[in-house]
Amino acid sequence: MPKTVYLKDFTADKFAATLTAYGRYLMETDRGKSVKSYLGDVRRFIGWLVAKYGKVNLQAVSPLDLVEYRQALQDQGKAPGTVNRALTSLKVFFVWLRETRQVRDSPVDGVRLVAGAPRLAPKWLTRPQQAAFVRAVREKGSLRDEALVGTMLHAGLRVGEVCALRRDDLHIGERAGKLVVRQGKGNKYREVPLNKTVRRLLARWLEANPDGPLFPNRKRGPIAVRGVFGLVAGYAYKAHLPGVTPHTLRHTFCKNALDLGVPIDQVAAMAGHSSLDVTRRYTAPSMVDLQAAAERLAWE
Repeated sequence: MPKTVYLKDFTADKFAATLTAYGRYLMETDRGKSVKSYLGDVRRFIGWLVAKYGKVNLQAVSPLDLVEYRQALQDQGKAPGTVNRALTSLKVFFVWLRETRQVRDSPVDGVRLVAGAPRLAPKWLTRPQQAAFVRAVREKGSLRDEALVGTMLHAGLRVGEVCALRRDDLHIGERAGKLVVRQGKGNKYREVPLNKTVRRLLARWLEANPDGPLFPNRKRGPIAVRGVFGLVAGYAYKAHLPGVTPHTLRHTFCKNALDLGVPIDQVAAMAGHSSLDVTRRYTAPSMVDLQAAAERLAWE
């Protein structure tokens, strides 16, 4: 068994190196979009520890420290969602420290989140927005991009899962098809059925691209997570749709499925959700829904 090395007082150099390693871990676990937020939450907590104790010893951090930090954030007037996001970020950080044997346990486990307004559903694209986005992709005429975007919209894959797909992960027939996600979130294996639309898009792309990576970049290597984020952002800009990311396409898949009456347990299985509670988020109203409801109450 590897020797456990516990973090003592942090020097600036050691803290920077630890955060660099942690940032790489976040990128590898499909949290690329949120790396800056996760690291920012950790840095703010470290700053609070330094202000309180004059030094940083993460092994000595206790659940009481987290409770006091939670209260400090509330005293600063932070919204419940902001406080809870900070606690969630710190939980991920301490779990990583524990798994890499840098601390014995996570002091965040068991610390309660702040009760607040009900969590709104994730952002998804409406049917007209989906049409605008797909039209922007088709205007370029790229079979690769049509197949890649179609896989996210019709199979609900995470961006990291799309980038990891290999040719032998696809099984496409005339009347049925599926793709295999070998290492999803939590290192979970799952098989996702493919509908007629995405089978057609993938078949056209495979015929035009018979060898090499399934979704290559410009240098003919496998496309990276950053490349998919850039690709989606570019098409969203052309379609005049702000704030669209690969995660938005995944959320859209889940919302479409539930709206069409697919049972929630089947949607959870296809999306690779850890529990039905995650899938139930898509039955909650979005901010767009609430704004539309508020407008119906206007006098003008």
